[in-house]
Amino acid sequence: MDSKKKIWRGFALFMAAMLVMTYVSRMVYVSRMPRVKWSNPTSASIRNKITAEGTVEAVNAQAVIGLDGLLVEKVCVAAGDRMEAGTVLYEVNMEDMLAQLAELSAQEEAWQKQELAKRREAATNTTRAQEDYDTNVTELDRRIAEETKKLEELMEDLDTHMFRIPEEDASDEIWIAWADERLRFDREIAEKGRLIEDIQLEKDKILRQADRNIEDARRAQSAAESGLELGASGVSQVRERQERIALLTELSENEGKVSAESAGDVLEVMMQSGMRMGADAVLRYADDKGSRTFRTVITQEQKPLVHTGDVVQLTFPGSAEEVSETIDSIVQESGGYTVTIRLEPGVAQGRTEGVMELNSTSEIYDFVVPAKALHNDGGNAVYVLEEKEGILGTELSVRSMTVRLLDKNEDYAAVADELLSGDIKVVTECDRELENGMAVKLWD
Repeated sequence: MDSKKKIWRGFALFMAAMLVMTYVSRMVYVSRMPRVKWSNPTSASIRNKITAEGTVEAVNAQAVIGLDGLLVEKVCVAAGDRMEAGTVLYEVNMEDMLAQLAELSAQEEAWQKQELAKRREAATNTTRAQEDYDTNVTELDRRIAEETKKLEELMEDLDTHMFRIPEEDASDEIWIAWADERLRFDREIAEKGRLIEDIQLEKDKILRQADRNIEDARRAQSAAESGLELGASGVSQVRERQERIALLTELSENEGKVSAESAGDVLEVMMQSGMRMGADAVLRYADDKGSRTFRTVITQEQKPLVHTGDVVQLTFPGSAEEVSETIDSIVQESGGYTVTIRLEPGVAQGRTEGVMELNSTSEIYDFVVPAKALHNDGGNAVYVLEEKEGILGTELSVRSMTVRLLDKNEDYAAVADELLSGDIKVVTECDRELENGMAVKLWD
């Protein structure tokens, strides 16, 4: 007996030790899991903040930028000439200019008609979606009311039938017939109740889809009316064409004459009759007002977001001064674009450096995630959460998904992939480096 007790005691101690070791090993396994946080992709736009350092030049020299693509008919000034505000500097070839204006106006008119058609179609689709919704509601409510009325009639018939209970001494056939009729009422009432429930479920399903159709139609209408479907590059092209039309229209009203905006002395003329102008300066002059200019260089990637006439914020290192100014010209030079801003009198006095800031908002993207969710896996990629079977049963793991990067700022990134959806769980934070397929736990 003592030997058996020792054997059982040893077996119990062994099983207890195994249980403790299993528990400890699982605790160690869980403690070594990376902790992660996640979020779903959202539909949003990307705000880009363009910052560029530049120089402030306290000089009188000003540039007259050529009217890109136009033909010079006559140069009216020469180096050393005195000019006043309104002095004609040069004239463009009217025939050539009017031909360009007609072509651009035709393109603009065709685009306006196309956009109007899109807006009308979008508005019609929205109206139809709302009409379909209202029609479905009316029809399904009618069916529910009709079946409910039939159910109430059956209930009344059942009540009447219950009052017509046979006499106690009635024959078995009469009692059986009465009972069969009672069962028929019960069966029809139950069927009618189920039918009403089915219609209500069908109504809920149809109305959910109708709601989605209305939402999609309204979103498409909003995009058509705001021009968001064009994208940043499309909006930039339309804006440039419209600006060009406005410029050529004003020039045609001035009979093709380009005049000085202020008084000064002509320093250099870089054009001649018969020359087709580019986007470079064609004339330099010394402005009597002695105004200052701010110049900076932006990259090829930043150019679509910056336009002549945009209002920017300027700050100057070592000074609390902050002003809003308008971009006067953008000229392509040496692989970049030189932005020139003529400052108002009294601005940036005694300053030689400045910083330009411009905020630009992109189109609305379908899938936007925090920028910190991106990692490099031979390309842009994100980790997504999935469930798998592991040591602890059903566990969370991460899978690396390659995505296309559409746009990005310091905080958010717009991405695209055929497998992306709004309910996918994208890892946004982790407490250690992740690998594809690694088991993880949520970061509370």
